[in-house]
Amino acid sequence: MNDNYKSCLVSRLSRFVTLTEAECAFIALMEADENDCRKGRPVLAVGDTTEGVIVLKSGWAVVKADSSDGRSQILRVYLPGEVMGLAEIGSTHANHRIVMQTDGKICPFPRSGLAPLFSDYPRLGALLAALGSLDQIALRHHASSLASMDAANKLKFWLLQLRSRLEVANVGLGNRFRVPFSQVEIGQAVGLTSIYVNKLLRKFVEEGAIEVERPYVRLLKRDEWEKDCEFVNAFHDMDTSWFPAAKDDTANATS
Repeated sequence: MNDNYKSCLVSRLSRFVTLTEAECAFIALMEADENDCRKGRPVLAVGDTTEGVIVLKSGWAVVKADSSDGRSQILRVYLPGEVMGLAEIGSTHANHRIVMQTDGKICPFPRSGLAPLFSDYPRLGALLAALGSLDQIALRHHASSLASMDAANKLKFWLLQLRSRLEVANVGLGNRFRVPFSQVEIGQAVGLTSIYVNKLLRKFVEEGAIEVERPYVRLLKRDEWEKDCEFVNAFHDMDTSWFPAAKDDTANATS
């Protein structure tokens, strides 16, 4: 792989396959239209026309839903190197708003530009589709945790899943990772009040289960937590056996 094409998206995808020069070049094309985005800035509003996908080249973003009483719920967290909008590629309008959680860079890429994934880069297209399916599995696990777990395990599960997803993105190795959320926002993600989140975090610290050095958290009893929550890492194993072979770089360059 040519380091000129190195990016968070390349790093993320490279955990599953060794990308060819041509595949890396196409990813570079996806990231060519780079825009700075400040914390709190909306990326998409409900009802906006969606013209394609958006590569989150750096920074974090969240999908939010707002209720009539003014409360917000965080439905999903996007991490560096993830592609926003793949799950909604069949829809012409945004159903939820996406907001930058931190400063970062976004790269919009038109829907029409994705066509070569099916003709010239079928393995890359399959890889993005497979990652999208794992994302959906992780979201289902999160939804199940909200419906079936007590408050402590909801928060444990959310932190465990965040750690596992950061590991895939190669921006959070090990048990210490960044959590750029206020206690109010954590509550919006796990269905708890900020007061309850504060109480649980203090309890976890007192029990020696975590260390908190904002905005970083270190899991000290990760194995125990995973057993408590029956945690399944959706990204631990990907079936790549069905992927089409990568096309020859030279053939792609001249086609």
